[in-house]
Amino acid sequence: MLYIKFKILEKEYFEAFKEVYKHMCAVREPGYTEKEDTFEIDWNTATEEEIDDFMNDDRPKIELYKSLFPEYADQFLRKFFSKENASSVLVDENIVSYFNYLEYGFEVDLDCLELLKDEEGIVKYSTGNFPYGGMDRFLMSLKAFRLIPIECFDGFNVFEFDWISEFDYEAVILPEQTNKYLGK
Repeated sequence: MLYIKFKILEKEYFEAFKEVYKHMCAVREPGYTEKEDTFEIDWNTATEEEIDDFMNDDRPKIELYKSLFPEYADQFLRKFFSKENASSVLVDENIVSYFNYLEYGFEVDLDCLELLKDEEGIVKYSTGNFPYGGMDRFLMSLKAFRLIPIECFDGFNVFEFDWISEFDYEAVILPEQTNKYLGK
C-alpha cells in the first residue's frame, strides 16, 4: 500500500482537509453523480456578470472548489500555480483542471486518512496502474492545508521529503525502511 505521512501544523486545517478527502472518496464510489446545478437567474434584472456566471459551464466545479478550499488553501494554490506556470495565475481553467485531477486524474483508491499522533497523520492509497496521475499536485493539496509531507512510499521506495522550497522537494531514499516495509 502506498502512503504519505505528513506533519500537521494546525489541527483545524487537518479537519478542513478531511472534507476534501471525503469528497475525493465520494467521487471514487460506484454510481457517484455530481450535484445538480441549481443556480438560477432572473433574466429581467440580471447583470452582465451574473449572465456570464450563469453561462459558465465550469461554475459548479468552481463553486465546489470554493466550498472545500478555504482562503488560506486557495492562496497557497494560487502561488503554486503561478510558480508552475509563470504566465498564469489560478484562474477558472486551472481550478477546474486541478479539481479534475483530484477527482479523476489522481487514479488511486483512497484507503484511509488517519491521525497517527497529535502532530502527524497519514493518507494510505493504492492503485493498480503506474503512473497513476502523479502525486505532486496531491502533495500541494496537503501543503495548502498546512499538512507537510515528511515520508512516502511511492511503490518503489520509502523516502523522506527534503523540502528545498515551498513547492519543491528532493526525495531522500531510505533503504532500510524500504526493505523493512517491503518485508525483505
